[in-house]
Amino acid sequence: MKRFLLTLAACAIPAMAAAQAWPDKPLKVVIPFGPGGSSDLMARLLQKTIEDEKLLPQPMAIVNVKGHFSIGAQQVKNAAPDGTNFLVLHLALLSGEVVDPSKGVSYRDFEPVAMTGGFCLHHIVRDDAPWKTLDDLVKAAKAKPKSILFGVNIGALNHLGGGFLEQATGAQFRFVQIGGGSANYAALKGSQTQTTMLSSSEYSNYKSGGMRSLAFTGPARLDSEPNVPTTKELGLGYEFCINNYWFAPKGTPKAAIDGMANALEKAMKSPALRKVQIEERASTVEFLKGDAFKKNLDDTFKAVEPIAKTLVSGK
Repeated sequence: MKRFLLTLAACAIPAMAAAQAWPDKPLKVVIPFGPGGSSDLMARLLQKTIEDEKLLPQPMAIVNVKGHFSIGAQQVKNAAPDGTNFLVLHLALLSGEVVDPSKGVSYRDFEPVAMTGGFCLHHIVRDDAPWKTLDDLVKAAKAKPKSILFGVNIGALNHLGGGFLEQATGAQFRFVQIGGGSANYAALKGSQTQTTMLSSSEYSNYKSGGMRSLAFTGPARLDSEPNVPTTKELGLGYEFCINNYWFAPKGTPKAAIDGMANALEKAMKSPALRKVQIEERASTVEFLKGDAFKKNLDDTFKAVEPIAKTLVSGK
C-alpha cells in the first residue's frame, strides 16, 4: 500500500507542476481591428505594463486582424484552448450576434477572462462639413432619410451608437460597413462617409487631421474638449460608453483564465497605466473578473439586445 501511495504521489507531482506552470509558452492576443483603435491602444498599454512589471514570465504578442470584427473573433474561437490564445473585444461581440447572426460568433462561445476599463464616444464629422451641431446633422438626416453616409463596423459599437442616435431623434442614416476606428477615420477623411463615431482616445489622435466632434456620449464634458456638449446635455437622454472584454477559447484551462485575469488586474492598478487611461485618454479603469464579469456580460446583453434589434428591422 505504501508503494502504491508513493506511486500516486509521484504521478501527481508532474500534473501539479504543469497546472502551476502557466504560461509556459508565449501568449497571443488578437485585436479584431486595425492598429490605433481604443481596444488596440488599451491592450498594448496592458501588454507594456505586464512586461515592464514582470507580471507574467512569457511575452505577450498583440495581433491585429483587420476587417469585420467577427474575422478575428472566429480565429480565437477556433484556436487551441491551450491557455495561449486570447481575444480583446467589446460590446460588438454582444450586439453583433443580434445584428448579424450569420457571422457565427457569440460571447457565449468563449471563456470570459476579464473586463479592463472602457471608453465613451464622439459623434464626429469633417471640419468642412455643413453641420455645426449635432442638431444640424439630425435635422438633415430627418429631412432626407438615409441620405447621410454613417461609417460603421456592422453590429459593432459605432453602429450601435448610431442606433441610439436614431432611436432618440427619429433620424435615419445610411450605415456603411467600413471597419474599426482607424478605418472609419480614413473613410471620413477621404469623403467616403460623412459622419461616424470615434472613442475619446481615437478622436484625440485624429482630430488634427480635420475632424470635429458634435457631441460626446460620456456622463460629463471632457476637460480636454470643454466646448463639446454631451448627448444628455443636448436632451437626447442617453450615455453610451463601452467596456473592453478579454476572452479565451472554450475549454481553456482555469489556471490560464485565472492567471491572465490576475495579471490584468495587477496591471490595471498601475499608477502609470491609470494616469494614461484617465488623464490622457479620458477612459475608465473599472476591472471585473469571475462571476461579476459573467453577470456584467449577461446584463449588458439584455440591455443592448432591443437596440440591436432595431438596427436589423430598420425601425
